[in-house]
Amino acid sequence: MKKSGNWPVGHGRGLCAALLVALSGCSKQGTDTTPTVTPPKPKEAAAQLQQAFVGANAEVKNTATVASEALRTSDFEKAIQSLQTIKASQNLTFEQGLAVYNSERALEARLIAGVDAGDANAKRAYELLKARRRN
Repeated sequence: MKKSGNWPVGHGRGLCAALLVALSGCSKQGTDTTPTVTPPKPKEAAAQLQQAFVGANAEVKNTATVASEALRTSDFEKAIQSLQTIKASQNLTFEQGLAVYNSERALEARLIAGVDAGDANAKRAYELLKARRRN
């Protein structure tokens, strides 16, 4: 074998092959929970929220269902309140925390778009959201 520096050429190919296998290896099927640059649409966030809380205790699961439905129907105040209640819960999993985060981003983007369009309900809800963040 020819040597390139201290590494034999064959070892470099083997290392590349191992990296490709590792990076393309087992992936979890189902809902993508990775954060994105652009916020998800409210309906996508609502679906992710429901999926993340399928195995949660009844109280938190019910609150997630309320938040999910509020996101779908643009019931802004209810969505804010429900997401805040979930965030106050103890022992959220990573997937659940990410679903709440994505839901908040979707809600905020929707509120900002509504404020820009002159929607009084969106403006009131956005002020509520900002006030809750300060506390």
